[in-house]
Amino acid sequence: MKKILFPTDFSSNAENALAYAIDFANKCTGKITLLHTFRLHSSAAMFLSVESIMEQDAIKQMASLIQRMEPKLREGAKIDSKIVRGDAVPVITDMADKSGFDLIIMGTQGATGLKEVFFGSTANGVLKNSETPVLAIPNGFAFRPIRKIVFAVDEAGITHPGVTSMLVQMAKMCGAKIFVFHQGLGKNDDGIDPSVDIYLDGAKYSFHYELDDASINESINSFVADYEADMLCMVRRQRGFLEEAFHVSATTREVFNSPVPLLVLHDEG
Repeated sequence: MKKILFPTDFSSNAENALAYAIDFANKCTGKITLLHTFRLHSSAAMFLSVESIMEQDAIKQMASLIQRMEPKLREGAKIDSKIVRGDAVPVITDMADKSGFDLIIMGTQGATGLKEVFFGSTANGVLKNSETPVLAIPNGFAFRPIRKIVFAVDEAGITHPGVTSMLVQMAKMCGAKIFVFHQGLGKNDDGIDPSVDIYLDGAKYSFHYELDDASINESINSFVADYEADMLCMVRRQRGFLEEAFHVSATTREVFNSPVPLLVLHDEG
């Protein structure tokens, strides 16, 4: 967990998430690469000077941001920065996947908190297209020791150990316990797939099964609150549990707003 990619738009939300990322990196002596993308959607030559101005402004903002974070960087974390011309999602995902980053940490936008992860274009695009795990930080969330991680799973199980490797590494590094949570959907529900047990080997964990008529999002939120979790983890796969849990609807937009960071793992299964 040595290489962390942190996309920033220089907003206050991103700066708050960066403070979290640095505190996190201090725990694992990691290196954070700050990434800012910019793009003027025109190929006209007359706009080249505007792009140059945008780039120079980004350079100044990046230097100022790093300077403000300097006090936090005295505890072990290292930091560098990149400013890249291009659309945010492909630049972020290509850099993360092709340059060997272990984790992407992103802030979420505005008062919508983690709902932006699923309904906001940039964060949602990164989650859909990146094979690198993503840690989304709610607006205003301050770093605290990670002692309890809720791992919400569906009945599909885990296809290979690489899916949960980041979760296991994080739990071991932080001395955290993983609370595996599954909401049963009826008498035909098979419960927690045995593969989850296999691929959490090496971590401290326990299983929690709940048969409830409440929506998946409500059940997860209640469990996170009841156990005073410091982080929520879920797996993203095509037509999987995560998509169901965060299906775009008015109800979901109102219900899901986890107050803790969300770690999203990728599974092609």
